[in-house]
Amino acid sequence: MRTRIFWVVYTLDRAICTMMGRPIGIRDEACEMRFPLDMTDTDLLHPDSYHNGEQEPPSHMSHSIHLFKLAKMNSEIKYVMHSIQREVPSYAYPPVRDIFAWQRDMMSTLKNWKSTIPQDTASEDTMSKLCTARYHETMVLLLRPSPAIPNPSEEMLDLCFHQAVDLLQIFGDIYRAGSLLYSRLLVHSVFLGALVLLYCIWKLPRTTAKVRVDELMSSLTMAQNILSSIGEHWSEATRARDCIDELSRVTIERLLRNRPAVESHTEVDRTQPRAGGMQSSLSAQHHQLAGYNGIPEGYGNSEQNPGLLALPQEYRAEEISHHFNLFDDLLQGDFQGWSGMPDIDGLMWEVFNSSPQ
Repeated sequence: MRTRIFWVVYTLDRAICTMMGRPIGIRDEACEMRFPLDMTDTDLLHPDSYHNGEQEPPSHMSHSIHLFKLAKMNSEIKYVMHSIQREVPSYAYPPVRDIFAWQRDMMSTLKNWKSTIPQDTASEDTMSKLCTARYHETMVLLLRPSPAIPNPSEEMLDLCFHQAVDLLQIFGDIYRAGSLLYSRLLVHSVFLGALVLLYCIWKLPRTTAKVRVDELMSSLTMAQNILSSIGEHWSEATRARDCIDELSRVTIERLLRNRPAVESHTEVDRTQPRAGGMQSSLSAQHHQLAGYNGIPEGYGNSEQNPGLLALPQEYRAEEISHHFNLFDDLLQGDFQGWSGMPDIDGLMWEVFNSSPQ
């Protein structure tokens, strides 16, 4: 039981320190990192009758132990990528010589962790979905800008974008099933996922070129719905929702205002399936677009690909990047109502620590 309590405290420490951008409290090297046994509470009271049968279905401890393992990976990411002091003192662990090789190795480790999530036989396995959500959260932590890699490559930011989309999608699935447990950690996860999604839209012209407006709006709307529901209990969720709403409107409006630079000149096979995408009809898409101020009523009616923000082949990324690198307005204080922060973590601090407007 003491081992279980330790790992619960350890996992909470990693989650809270990551959420608040603070140094880790319980140092890994100061602890005995032995995982608890995968047994039920009844077996814990009667250890003599415990049988370590591999064919038994996963218990609540199976998922907990798996999340404890993820907390250790979260800890390593915090140590290596999110430490403000980049000069490692002599008494600390040796520094990582190749941060990009380490990042690729950590991505592989996380993918292996995801592939071994305990699967329940029940049709609705909420715990497995929550574990998958934690995987996407950790991938976003690994791929987004950090003190170690302040300017990630477009490839890594594109992966970060898709991880944020998947995170919001799985939270939406759990929310629609009525199984989403509200907490301030959830507020942070949903808000960060939406913010990273918008950040990547502004920063990556090629990613923007492949995004469908209806799918983008679906993800952002789901984030706002979850935050609105949580806002009935905690005011900071309402503040986060309002921020996402403002940024979403500005994002859609600016994308459409730059249509000369983003109109499509290629034909897309409409029968090609889109992994994880919405198979919404054109009329439904127009109905969604009408809900955003400043969007032309006839947008998507042309013979071009409706809702697809594609770039002409003759455009190079460096020639049109200035159309999209406008997210800095918010961080620099050029967006109305925001004082300006140096990074995404700073923006989130402002949202959660300023009084509601």
